[in-house]
Amino acid sequence: MSLFRLALLELLISTSFSFASIEYLEQRYFPEESFMRISEYFNGIEVAGNRIIIRSDAEHRTGHYVTFQLSSSYSIDHFKLEVYEHGSKEPTDYLFKPQSTIPVGKPVFLGLTGEKWMDKKRPPVAYRLSLIGKDGKTLNSATSFLWGDD
Repeated sequence: MSLFRLALLELLISTSFSFASIEYLEQRYFPEESFMRISEYFNGIEVAGNRIIIRSDAEHRTGHYVTFQLSSSYSIDHFKLEVYEHGSKEPTDYLFKPQSTIPVGKPVFLGLTGEKWMDKKRPPVAYRLSLIGKDGKTLNSATSFLWGDD
């Protein structure tokens, strides 16, 4: 077998059995208005649309959101977001429990909301997202660029 075919076969096998399930990971600031739909003005009920939105403070929408999608299906109990805040030497843990199964390819928005996160100019310095299974074990994780290597 030629070297090219061998390399191609190895590449195909490694991608077929890939366990990387977090598609992308990014952080953005969203004001409350970003989540308002016209129907909410009439009935007062927030419509998530094609997104799953879970907030650290359910009473507030404005804040910094870590967004991602899953490319593999897992039985997830909750998401753990470890965040370095400005001036902090240790990360703060935030737990986000989904109300239902997370479909593959559906955008997930984990919102750091509430009084502490209202300032657009004070985003998280670094963060690590972990997918926690029903048994309490970490299924997968991803980090922001500034988190560094573990």
